[in-house]
Amino acid sequence: MNSQEIIVDLRRQEIEILTEQRLIKVIEENPRPTTYIGFEPSGPFHIGHFASTIPVIKLAKAGFHAIILLADLHALANDKGELKEIHETAKQEREMLEHIVKKMGAGGKLDYRLGTEFEDQAYFIQVLRLSKVVNFTEAAKSMDEISRTSVAKMTSSAIYPLMQVVDIGVLGVNVAVGASQQRKVHVLAIENLKKLGYQTPVALHTQVLLGTDGKNAMSKTKLNTIDLNETQQSLETKIRKTFCAPGDVETNPILDWYKKFLFPLSETPLEFGGKHAVSYNELESLWAKNEITPPQLKQSVKRDLEKLLL
Repeated sequence: MNSQEIIVDLRRQEIEILTEQRLIKVIEENPRPTTYIGFEPSGPFHIGHFASTIPVIKLAKAGFHAIILLADLHALANDKGELKEIHETAKQEREMLEHIVKKMGAGGKLDYRLGTEFEDQAYFIQVLRLSKVVNFTEAAKSMDEISRTSVAKMTSSAIYPLMQVVDIGVLGVNVAVGASQQRKVHVLAIENLKKLGYQTPVALHTQVLLGTDGKNAMSKTKLNTIDLNETQQSLETKIRKTFCAPGDVETNPILDWYKKFLFPLSETPLEFGGKHAVSYNELESLWAKNEITPPQLKQSVKRDLEKLLL
């Protein structure tokens, strides 16, 4: 795939690229560029995590070295448990994600790393160097949407984003990927990594998924997730309870999922109660006209998520 084909493929998903021109340069000037996304091992991955990972999977299939950072020391700093249980969670998350990655034809193409594999003395010296060029307010603001409330005012909440920035530098990342709440951290990396002797990364940002309640972003703390390890029964129960008001296109989680990752992954038209849509816009139009009922939409998303998860 050439640079334009890669970008067209990425843009099937609603995504921000900082910047497209620099991404083209990375693809054209590097025989095997590196991309990455980082996650705290803190419980089962949900489809929001997976949606954010799609660009990394696509880039891996296009020939990139693709790293999934299971950020154990970040989880420790963010009060997600002690290292022993964090490592067990990381193992489970890797298995969950790889199960789906294989279905996408990228099995074995992802390089799973723990932070403790490389976050050594030399690494933390770089974190200290970075702390001298990034003011506390910048670091704290970049953490606002990432850190749990319980540690929001702790010193670790200011160290955490600096660690993320240095991760990108130390791992040699050309293209950093994350959900939109990672944007401020990635901007810190773009603005400051060169000061530490590293390359300036490109950043890709996906959109956060709406949770099953139709009110909040998908989050374990809100109990509104569809997890990657759902059983057929648990998935059916969650879909049945998902908020789905007839004709409403603003607060419908299922439409949101189709828009942000199910249609971008589909190579063929999708069926909804006997009607077919080749794009999200067609689905939204059918839904707004009440040509698809809530039970039909729920049955369709159950079918499409089962294909992905089970």
